[in-house]
Amino acid sequence: MSGRLKDKIALVTGAGGALGGEIARRMAAEGARLFLSDLDRDAGARIAAETGGRMLVHDVTSEAQWSDAASRIEAECGALHILVNNAGIEFAASVADTAFEQWRKVLAVNLDSMFLGCRAMAPLLARSGCKTAPSSVINMSSVGGLIGFPGQVSYCVSKSGARHLAKALAVEWGEQRLPIRINSIHPGPILTPMLEMAVDSWVRDGLVPADDPWASVEAMCPIGWIGEPVDVAMAAVFLASDEARWMTGSELVIDGGFVAR
Repeated sequence: MSGRLKDKIALVTGAGGALGGEIARRMAAEGARLFLSDLDRDAGARIAAETGGRMLVHDVTSEAQWSDAASRIEAECGALHILVNNAGIEFAASVADTAFEQWRKVLAVNLDSMFLGCRAMAPLLARSGCKTAPSSVINMSSVGGLIGFPGQVSYCVSKSGARHLAKALAVEWGEQRLPIRINSIHPGPILTPMLEMAVDSWVRDGLVPADDPWASVEAMCPIGWIGEPVDVAMAAVFLASDEARWMTGSELVIDGGFVAR
């Protein structure tokens, strides 16, 4: 690799999952020093062992735990250049079948966590960045944050919130002249356990045929195939690097043409 993130310190949430793990691997390969956040200690520890990162057992919905994470990173490294707000969950059900408690859980994990993370890490990110190399925040959204899907209202709302949080903070931090960029990534169908869960729900709801549902998912993408975690991870590497130093408040759609139809 080319060392695009050499000497940068990054925090990746949801690092034990498919997307978070691949983002961690690719950032480590480009020279970043990593803190890896996940509630699943074993999953996070596996990625930490692969990447040389430092594991944080971290509930991203906890304001206190975000404060603890910021204190630990500052004490151990004194800087933070990259925050990847990747932790997220999927829930598929109609509005009628979505309990309020489940709605709140999805919003807490997928959106509240980003607010808490941005607020807790902003002082450290601001001190670590400069005009020629601003710090970078990446909110992991979805094509579901751009368009609607049946049976996924809580997920779509949370992901649209991730997009607008990035836009609002890009303006706010810019007006405060803080050297922090913030953007969102919007993956389309990426081969992960979360997509498998979604496809199962689409079969159940009759949205794709049960005999060959994956062919139908591939057909949704004009490019003709389903994406892989590395496709999203390399987009995150770009947004984290100084190559994207003038990008803020933008959304990067990685979807094989899914929303182009």
